Amino acid sequence: MRSCSAFPSPFQNLRLLEEVLYDLPPLEGVFLHWHTHGVTATTAGISSLLARRKQLLGPNTLSGASIQLLYECAIDSLRRLHLPMQDVHCPWDSRPLHARLLRHGASLSAAEAQAVLPPGVLVQKTASISLAETLVLCTGAGPQRVTRQQLRALSAALQLPGRAVKRCTVNPETYNPVETFAMQSGMISPFLHPTHHTAFGALVLLPWPKRWEAQEREVAISLSLWESLVLPLRSLRPLIRSYARRAYPGVQVIELESEDALYAHA
Repeated sequence: MRSCSAFPSPFQNLRLLEEVLYDLPPLEGVFLHWHTHGVTATTAGISSLLARRKQLLGPNTLSGASIQLLYECAIDSLRRLHLPMQDVHCPWDSRPLHARLLRHGASLSAAEAQAVLPPGVLVQKTASISLAETLVLCTGAGPQRVTRQQLRALSAALQLPGRAVKRCTVNPETYNPVETFAMQSGMISPFLHPTHHTAFGALVLLPWPKRWEAQEREVAISLSLWESLVLPLRSLRPLIRSYARRAYPGVQVIELESEDALYAHA
């Protein structure tokens, strides 16, 4: 295995980092162990591997704690989604999580990630927004942008003054993503380390067209710049809510149902 010390900048030596990743035992083996024995049967070797990944890849990967909690929440979401109506003749839809891991070229933005994903798979896009000095994390599926009407609804939900929308900033430079979220800018997501201090005031779930779910599209959740976990799009909202409830229960979760329908979960 290659040894890798400090890297001069987050965007340099991505090819070297990719080689380091491919020298590590793959996550498929970890997920298969959890699938067979359960997450509670995590071994010292698996914990060491996840810690080693984070040590070598730094903010270019989710932490081991995040990956483990994400796995647990994803399993629960898939069970609720599929078991009552599962079609035994459709093994693709019922494939386990270790068969849902996807490796691809490095992606430093949602647009780059979407370009390397298979047809029918949408990127999970996440951005930070500063509203009247309140930092919020917005996440959704597909290459969509936050609209002015959504910002107004969000400002109202947070009980901010009307002028906050005019002064809002997307991915504000005053917040370094590595310092704020312990993630590279291309890795920002709601799957933050469950024991770290949460630096944002609210998590916002952005809407997507209902026809995407009717078309049985899937969504790719970044585990690193080179790895994604592909899940049914219909499972994304309950997955994020479940993860947020367990990782940072004090943060308000606001779901934008449509352009003008809004409700919040404390």
